[in-house]
Amino acid sequence: MTLDQLLWLTSRAAALTAFFVLAAALVTGQALRSAMFEGAMRNRDLSNLHRFLTVCWVPFVGLHVLALTLDAVARISPFDLVIPFRVAYASLAIGLGTIGFDLLLIVTVTSYLRRRIDPLAWRWLHRLSYPMFGAFALHALLSGTDFARPLVLAPAAGVVAFIVIVTLARLAFGRMETTQR
Repeated sequence: MTLDQLLWLTSRAAALTAFFVLAAALVTGQALRSAMFEGAMRNRDLSNLHRFLTVCWVPFVGLHVLALTLDAVARISPFDLVIPFRVAYASLAIGLGTIGFDLLLIVTVTSYLRRRIDPLAWRWLHRLSYPMFGAFALHALLSGTDFARPLVLAPAAGVVAFIVIVTLARLAFGRMETTQR
């Protein structure tokens, strides 16, 4: 196995793990503002889980990005990580990943600054999680071969469908009040 093959496999494994961790963070975030898991866990525990998951993505996205920048075949520069559509190869797919990464940085940084930001502004900035996840899902679908495998596609499609259904329910029925325990 060559170094480039190892970097490619590392990048793929890290990206898939990051995708599912971010999906879990999005689901727990949605659950905090709905009665989705009422009776199964307390809001405080759910909030702690959400915060934990939002930190868990860091090493996986970092490893994905590092492996891609070191891979001589991918030829992705540090600028390509923050400026979308600069890469000649799979420009749309990689550009969507870059947009998702930029949105992820905005959501993460503003989450740590939450107490210093107007609550309404923070809420709107935090809602960028939805287009962020959509950009990552399209990036994964268009840029890799992993989603062609049923073993990967089935759980990924299930997670995306679940997030879409819960999001549409929130849009249709509004915010559901939870009982605080």
